[in-house]
Amino acid sequence: MKHVILLFIGLTLSSFHINAQTKILFDATKAETAGQADWVIDADSTNLNWTNTSTVTRTGKKANAQRFPTPDQSSVTTSTPETYWTGSLSSWGIDCVNKGYHVESLPFYGRITYGDTTNPQDLSNYKVYVVDEPNIYFTASEKTAMMNFVANGGGLFIISDHSGSDRNNDGSDSPTIWDDFFTNNGVANNPFGINFFNTNPNVKTFPADFSETTNNFTKETNPISKGPCGTATEMKYSDGTSILLDTIANPTVKGVAFANESTSIINGVMFAYAKYGKGKIVATGDSSPCDDGTGSKGYSSLYVSYANEPTVGNNHRYLFMNSTIWLATTDTALPVKFISITGNNKNNVTTLFWQVSAPSSAEYYQVEKSIDGTNYSVVTTTQKRNNENGSLENYQWQTQEHTTTTSYYRIKAIESNCILDYSQVISIAPENKQHIRVYPNPVNATGSFTISGLNTGSIITITDAKGSVYYQSTAITSSITFNSSNSKMQRMAPGVYIVAIKDAGTVLTEKLMINK
Repeated sequence: MKHVILLFIGLTLSSFHINAQTKILFDATKAETAGQADWVIDADSTNLNWTNTSTVTRTGKKANAQRFPTPDQSSVTTSTPETYWTGSLSSWGIDCVNKGYHVESLPFYGRITYGDTTNPQDLSNYKVYVVDEPNIYFTASEKTAMMNFVANGGGLFIISDHSGSDRNNDGSDSPTIWDDFFTNNGVANNPFGINFFNTNPNVKTFPADFSETTNNFTKETNPISKGPCGTATEMKYSDGTSILLDTIANPTVKGVAFANESTSIINGVMFAYAKYGKGKIVATGDSSPCDDGTGSKGYSSLYVSYANEPTVGNNHRYLFMNSTIWLATTDTALPVKFISITGNNKNNVTTLFWQVSAPSSAEYYQVEKSIDGTNYSVVTTTQKRNNENGSLENYQWQTQEHTTTTSYYRIKAIESNCILDYSQVISIAPENKQHIRVYPNPVNATGSFTISGLNTGSIITITDAKGSVYYQSTAITSSITFNSSNSKMQRMAPGVYIVAIKDAGTVLTEKLMINK
């Protein structure tokens, strides 16, 4: 029985075991109870000694988590105090059970595998894998197993601590160990877009060891700070490291909480989440927020932080339980299906409309524009909306745009599994503009070019940059072709020309480049 009792307040959790088949595994193989740490949900024995050679013996006094917490979790109810179990993560574990999840620990002798039927605790048997402040490097096979676990739909909860937090004195701390996993996993470099700051002198933008209470949270609707267990608006670091996000490596990665001085969406991050393959990850740079302050007897440097923290109250509880639920939930969204995309230009305002079937797996949409129909660039990003009528999502984008030429637009959907989908391309001409096209452009002096989209009676004039007229005529067909053997093009030296089409009082122009 623990000597400190932490009372639960505020958060109401369902006692119905609707998620009985969903299993959550808390790792205890990587010296999570070394030094002053006690990152387990329950330990009946305190006999481990984590050595500075990354090995462990049963000759010490550190918590030794067994597979199943005791008393059995089937007896847990909403009135069960977290002191029912012995571990600094017992509050988190009790909350998980009250949400209907089944929780286990991977003991120090356990094996981290994926797809190994001989291992009763193979990661394929679990939906969420929590690793809180590892102090021993993952082996090559363990890293491959963890990557495959996430890629195939698992949820990985990544918890680090500050630089220098080497609990077992083997020369490696948790930021270094996690960054090794991100960059040397044998599958993908920086797969989650997460980088913990450490003592590397080249990454000093934000500290690798800082304490701070922040209310600098993302304004975006998200499942982490605004989830089913409550809305988190504050977070307290008690010696943690900041995170740098790489949205190129993983376009889905997003920050939730940021250091107060951060004005970036990728730097000074304190809590983040991302998707990879069919799975998900959540990451934070401090182990203190999930600490309930009541570890095994003899631990004197633990924090009452998970719930009823003196400064931020239950905010950490909201963050960690919302994250757990998100990691444990299988997305049911369908692939992106564009129903329609239309657009127009009126009064020098370009407007795009597009419609997508819902629910879809898109995280957000990007409007891309081209002036030649081939090379596109992003002009705006739009977050995914909740479906508006149960089956459709409707979007509109506008911009003030004075143009005399046709522009081409398409919508790019960035899906949760990092797949990109594109809508069809549409062309938008300025209001009342004929669809005039000059092609190819540029053209060689010995080649030919065509002007199409003409109306009968349109006056065609071609001048050089100085205004000298090289050709003028009235259109009698919808297109006209010029070539070097045609007298119409014989006097046109290499350079820039203006093609002007006058029709019903409106003059439209296009530039034409003739090369040598």
